[in-house]
Amino acid sequence: MISEYREVFLEELEEQLQIMDGAILSLEQEGETDQVIQSLFRAAHTLKGSSAVMGYEEMKQLTHEMEHLLEQVRSKTLRITVALIDLLFKSMDSLRELKEDILRDDGAITDVSKRIRDLQNFSHLPQTWTLPVATEPISMPKLKLETELKVQNAEDQGLNVYWITLQLSADCTIKGARFYVIYSRISSWGEILHSVPDIDMAFEQSNEAHEFQFLFTGSHSSQRLEELVSTLTEVTSLMVEPLPPIDRESLSRRIEAETEVPEKVINEEQVQKGTSKSQTIRVSVERLDHLMNLVGELVIDHTRIHQVERTQRRRFSDDSVNELGQISDHLTRIIGDLQESVMKARMLPIEQLFNRFPRMVRDLSRDLDKDIELVIDGKDTELDRTLIEEISDPLIHLIRNAADHGIERPEQREMNGKNRKGTLTIRAAHEDNQIAIYVEDDGAGIDPAKMVKSALDKGIISAEEAMMLSDREAIDLIFRPGFSTASQVSDISGRGVGMDIVRSHIEKLNGLIDIETTLGQGTRFQIKLPLTLAIIVGLLVKLHDQTFIIPMNNITEIVRIPHHDIHTVRGQSVILLRDQIIPIIWLHDNFNIVRSEQRREYIQLVIVGSAEKRMALAVDELLGNQEIVIKALGSYIGKVDGIAGSTILGDGKVALILEVPEIINHLVRRTVM
Repeated sequence: MISEYREVFLEELEEQLQIMDGAILSLEQEGETDQVIQSLFRAAHTLKGSSAVMGYEEMKQLTHEMEHLLEQVRSKTLRITVALIDLLFKSMDSLRELKEDILRDDGAITDVSKRIRDLQNFSHLPQTWTLPVATEPISMPKLKLETELKVQNAEDQGLNVYWITLQLSADCTIKGARFYVIYSRISSWGEILHSVPDIDMAFEQSNEAHEFQFLFTGSHSSQRLEELVSTLTEVTSLMVEPLPPIDRESLSRRIEAETEVPEKVINEEQVQKGTSKSQTIRVSVERLDHLMNLVGELVIDHTRIHQVERTQRRRFSDDSVNELGQISDHLTRIIGDLQESVMKARMLPIEQLFNRFPRMVRDLSRDLDKDIELVIDGKDTELDRTLIEEISDPLIHLIRNAADHGIERPEQREMNGKNRKGTLTIRAAHEDNQIAIYVEDDGAGIDPAKMVKSALDKGIISAEEAMMLSDREAIDLIFRPGFSTASQVSDISGRGVGMDIVRSHIEKLNGLIDIETTLGQGTRFQIKLPLTLAIIVGLLVKLHDQTFIIPMNNITEIVRIPHHDIHTVRGQSVILLRDQIIPIIWLHDNFNIVRSEQRREYIQLVIVGSAEKRMALAVDELLGNQEIVIKALGSYIGKVDGIAGSTILGDGKVALILEVPEIINHLVRRTVM
């Protein structure tokens, strides 16, 4: 019985893990708020309950200890520190390992007893408010935009800015009044830009608080400030920390963001809502796939009805033909709406994938000792569920490469006149009936000369090939198996397999990938994917008397050129298109089809692409585009090189669908040989 609910539990588990990851990250970056703590506590409590029902004892114990710790934070007996954030993140890693155990379902269970002991020991530590000064970094509250502007103004005036954190004696009975006195004394030495609690809320909050924080600006040194604060009575603990210089580029972006799109507000609302339920039900993917297959059959039948209507209209002109036309038009609208509805049911916001990256970039920043700001845009962009699962690995590799090889170390960036903090941007959008995903960094860029040298050193290309490479082709070497510019292999990169995996995944999804890079300024990877893999739009082309279909998402453009524009390079026919050399393939030769004897003045070329490669397919005639449903060739025929499958046309004939990545790879293999 329990196995029937396993899939539902796993889906809920992933949702709760994402909520918890986001909440812990929010605690680290934006400071402690009641809403975030409550959201985190609620997610841990939910997981504890559901894992107990399912009989996953280790997960129940782990979430129980996390919940116990968070309860202390919620009741203000434990404060958020860097050590606590790290422990919570490690506990999340353990939860994900337990999730993998459930997915494998082989009986093996990860030992999380040490993590449970860590949580128990942490919660049993004496949490007094008289800890020695600065034993560990304290989580500072995130500043509002107006406060950051005040900090910037103070820096411009040459003033120092410090965080003053102090704790009062537990014996202090009138903490609210004491807070006012301390606030007044510190204000007399300079200016308080921000305080916790806020001066306007002091009456309500300071009587219960033990610890106060002040963002102070003035001309005093930190040592002099410590001497002054030490003279205040009933202060038992003190820490004065200089505020790092304000990131002015980040501040400018924040001003633009807060004045244009209130996305941050939306995110906070999502965290606050936590597990709020909408009017939805869970449907298995298999049922949606079956529904999509039925829609595909309808699309094929409708294409045939439309063909019959056109045939009858050429033969007859009575009312019955007009009525058939009306029925065909009505079916067009109904099937179109039905197809769109089913496709939308399979769509998920790419947010589900993007939410994994903030934690990953945080860990990479620490491991690489770099300061990286992650900017995510287009979270609401919807993508087919299958594509979201498939595109995950390529994006992870691109992000790891950008962090490791793209963004420089802070000191190097400073020497190059850049902000010490690097920016990594991930963006998704609908473009031209496709999904475009961008991974962009403001790092060092890719040096073509360095790429060629590295490829030569590793024996990936010959000296002769290196001489003929353009800068663009040199940069595309990054996708060659075994290629890497890293001098040392690390846990993050250097083995030369990451970008090869990116290319193969993009090819598998019938997608395209392009690189734009400027030395010293950064690199942008652009990935384009079809909206769905079930029903696609194809271009019908004629080769002699046979019809083939080229998937539209593989087509970059169509050109018509005179024969004298075709050149030969090393025995291969090519064209020069906007300074790019593109090889030509006569599909007739590939499929043993006789070329037309009639030599025409112009030749039709369909420029296609797969991942980073581009190629021109020579065809006899363009017939137009049409929605098609990909059908397998069946076990009797089996796999045919260069053919992805088949479909049924409106006249009832079968047309073969070209497998562009395989055709391109065939040419590459032939060229290498």
